Amino acid sequence: MRKHTFLATITGALALTIVTTTGLTPSASAAAGPERRTVEQTQALLAAFERKDLNAISARIDEDATFTIPLSFSGTPEPAGHFTGKDQILGYVDNVLRNFRRIRFTDMRISVTAHGKTSFVQANGDFTTADDRSYRNVYVYRFDWRNGRMVHAEEYANPVTLCKTFADLDC
Repeated sequence: MRKHTFLATITGALALTIVTTTGLTPSASAAAGPERRTVEQTQALLAAFERKDLNAISARIDEDATFTIPLSFSGTPEPAGHFTGKDQILGYVDNVLRNFRRIRFTDMRISVTAHGKTSFVQANGDFTTADDRSYRNVYVYRFDWRNGRMVHAEEYANPVTLCKTFADLDC
């Protein structure tokens, strides 16, 4: 159970950060098309996550949002984590932020569906744990947006990398 909570926290925080930073950013020009605004919102969410700015993340999440970490530690089809509502998501994100001293995404690619309702992010993580160990993983996020706020997110990351870094997760 502790392993699932920690994984969910790490994954959720990352996804949440991406989603929230992009939702309500002043740089998202009102004159830009919906696809461009979604790219800017997604970039802003990831930047807030890297800054570990929980308030900026919170501002971009819908009250009824959901966040899912589909890949389990055991290989079963059940998700490693699922969070319903802004409070649960922020709880997970806060836990992730506390477990990492540095969060940095590299080689980021953002794709947006027509009309900007969904964004996909592929990125490498170059993180440092709270106890100063390197943590490098590969991430794919899906964010669904409504009125500039994230309403659903999914985070895909390699659970083996997580388990090797955090041995106390019961992987």
